[in-house]
Amino acid sequence: MNNNDLTAVLMDIRFIDRYKKICEDYNDFDNRLREVDFDMINKLLESFGYDYTYYSKEQFYKLVNEIDEFTFILQLVLKDGIVEPLLNIKFQENYYYPYGRFDFIPKKMGVDFDRKRYNLPKYSSEQELEKILGQIFSIFEDIKNNLVSTKSQD
Repeated sequence: MNNNDLTAVLMDIRFIDRYKKICEDYNDFDNRLREVDFDMINKLLESFGYDYTYYSKEQFYKLVNEIDEFTFILQLVLKDGIVEPLLNIKFQENYYYPYGRFDFIPKKMGVDFDRKRYNLPKYSSEQELEKILGQIFSIFEDIKNNLVSTKSQD
């Protein structure tokens, strides 16, 4: 399968700057919320209006949106006060590159990125998790909208 290049879309929506900002704003490792409150997480995800599935064995949430011939997948590991977002996009039978964990994507784009400093966002409260998820979903929506509109112009 051939990979389609997602780099131009990611640059257009300022993916790296936006993700760095999330990591800068939410990086209190010592005070992160260590216990997992599934009810709270489920209510938060539902409040954003996404359909999702929780995979208990692997301990992650998966959101799948199908638009035209695109399949947009956002996986979220929400554990020990840390948010680990992963992105995967398929068009027909081809996948878009770069994909995977948000903090690995800049390097795959060929951009120097300090993963030690901008790793994964951490939350110490429900309010912080809500803000982090809101920003991640905003990035996800911008990727979807940009990619679908770009393909429709081809």
